[in-house]
Amino acid sequence: MSQADPTPAVRPRRGVPVASLAVAAWVVALSFFVLLGSDLLWVVALGDTVRATGSVPDGIPFASAPQEGWHNPIVLAELLLSVVAGLGTPALAGLQLVLVAATLLVVLADGRRAGGSEVRGALVATLVVVGAAAAFAVTRLPSLSLVPFALAVALMRRQHEHPDRGLWWLVPLFVLWGNLHGAVLVGLAVLGVFLVLSPGGGPWRRRVGVGAGSALALLLTSAGLGTPAYYVQALANEAAARGTDLWARPNLGHPLDVAMLVAAALLLALAARARMPVWEWVATAGLALGTASAARNGVWLLLFLAAAAMRPRVATGRGSSAGRPSLVPVVALAAAAGVSGVVLAGRGPSVGAPGQSAVGAVREVAAGRPVLAVEPFAETLAREGVRVWAANPIDAFPRDVQSDLLDFLHDGTVPAGADIGVVVVEQDATAPVVAAGWRVVREVGGYAVLERDG
Repeated sequence: MSQADPTPAVRPRRGVPVASLAVAAWVVALSFFVLLGSDLLWVVALGDTVRATGSVPDGIPFASAPQEGWHNPIVLAELLLSVVAGLGTPALAGLQLVLVAATLLVVLADGRRAGGSEVRGALVATLVVVGAAAAFAVTRLPSLSLVPFALAVALMRRQHEHPDRGLWWLVPLFVLWGNLHGAVLVGLAVLGVFLVLSPGGGPWRRRVGVGAGSALALLLTSAGLGTPAYYVQALANEAAARGTDLWARPNLGHPLDVAMLVAAALLLALAARARMPVWEWVATAGLALGTASAARNGVWLLLFLAAAAMRPRVATGRGSSAGRPSLVPVVALAAAAGVSGVVLAGRGPSVGAPGQSAVGAVREVAAGRPVLAVEPFAETLAREGVRVWAANPIDAFPRDVQSDLLDFLHDGTVPAGADIGVVVVEQDATAPVVAAGWRVVREVGGYAVLERDG
């Protein structure tokens, strides 16, 4: 345009934000299925205790079984979930949807910065949601790691392309993350690969400083120097040793596991076409091994591959055109939030604490005696002030108690000699408990409540 040309420059308009619309649609879809699972309400119960007493309890106050010096580094997570749970029945499920949406938006922003298109972003978001359905539709404590993991990976990728002092932002991120959930160890492992193999780590002093600072950040928790012991106990618990329950390996007979593996394979194929750098290949291999050891780790593999899968096959050297900002994503996400809120409110008890309707009956029968109950109902009882024998977190108990609890959860075996007054199982699973000398005294909400016969 010549200097004399009076025509004003016109900023290019963004194309249709298909990827953001896809995220909004998936959030609404998930609102019909999201529920509260195990490994959640015990955190709320501890948070309730901290808020009520103003101090961190010693061990697990709602359990009567012997305990084994359990350290508690996640008081921040406990307080957060306790406050959210206090807002009402659908609040925890609503928080889950917010975390999922925020995570996907971080992934899309990372992919767009690398030149990814909207259509490919929508495809990637869909693959992630389908593959991570178990992690996205079931509200658990690990959900608090979704956003920090996505942010950490996005920052590493940004530093790989444009190294600068911004890498130091990982240290405060790890401080926050370490106070929320133990998956911070996954992020630390990915960071280690990045610092060793990527030029984005910068000068060696920065690499060492960020690495050491991020590792030491894990000690800045409510457990302090006891934090490493917490991680050792958590990783070496009986469920992990058996490869069962929340630590079960991928099962080709389980549809959600198959969906996760297929989604991971497709994302890897897309990412490989865009020529991932060496550090990403090594990190992918590590995350794949983690997924093979426990299906629950598959979500980290999917999220790591997602933004890489958005990259164009031929590098453009720049991200997507900024163009004129569009209000469409904001409006779509706001509408999704409104619709999801209406859906959650309409679902009523189905998004509340599992077995909530049966709590009163169990409390009445138990009359203060310890209760051995199936998961996740045991955590609901704990949150409602009913004393349980043992429940999550399983690593808080000695190995023999862990084994007894898992045996009960798997085949209904009630530990002999344990101080248990009441047993609660699903109504169609009473046979082994009755055969061991217990009798059904109440059936409510799909559960059978049993006492010792005689």
